Amino acid sequence: MAINRRKFAQGVTIVAFMAGIPGAGYLAFGRAHEKDYLRPPGARDEREFLSLCIKCGQCVQVCPYYAVFLLDIDEGTATGTPVIRPEIRGCYLCDLLPCVLACPTTALNHDVSTAEQVRMGVAILTDREGCLAYQKKPVTSEMIDALIAHGVRSEQEKELAEKLREYSGKNCSLCRDFCPYPERDAAITLNDDEAPEFHEQCVGCAVCGELCPTQVIEMMPRKTYQEIYRKETGYEP
Repeated sequence: MAINRRKFAQGVTIVAFMAGIPGAGYLAFGRAHEKDYLRPPGARDEREFLSLCIKCGQCVQVCPYYAVFLLDIDEGTATGTPVIRPEIRGCYLCDLLPCVLACPTTALNHDVSTAEQVRMGVAILTDREGCLAYQKKPVTSEMIDALIAHGVRSEQEKELAEKLREYSGKNCSLCRDFCPYPERDAAITLNDDEAPEFHEQCVGCAVCGELCPTQVIEMMPRKTYQEIYRKETGYEP
């Protein structure tokens, strides 16, 4: 893995600085704990996750969709811990959740073994007017090519690419059709105006965010459906 030299130097400086100041490590841990990262399936509470994760990268190695990335060196004590980056690849909730099984410390909780148990966050539609499905517009071949460019390294990715090509020229429904949750309609549907609507079983896997051609779907990491849609947040599904 190539490491930016400036970031490496900054990381060394930060470590040296913290080594000389009592309590600095705790402060850095606090800052990392306060950030909302989209973690892989089974991730424990952020504070506990950071205390358990040994940054071994095993979850990265076993993901067949190459969806797990390690945080860069400028992320403080969270550096080297795994995240999902929706702009590159969502989590496809693989059978048996190999990333969870590969975790040697249970930072990814081994009690989480099915998609129904996963709670990564929740998705929101940020711009209804910008949604292709709402506009009733087709997905262009250029859009499909851009999505496929996320990667075709594994057999799973190649299969995904073939399925995506079938949508070229068709009205967009990618977010719904590719949702990996077993009971898809419990997680996402297209409402009467064809815009996506998220439901209580949305687990925040970010596949819809990855495959949205106009990028109007975002993840709210470590949030629940009730927190986003039911409390007094002013947000309506």
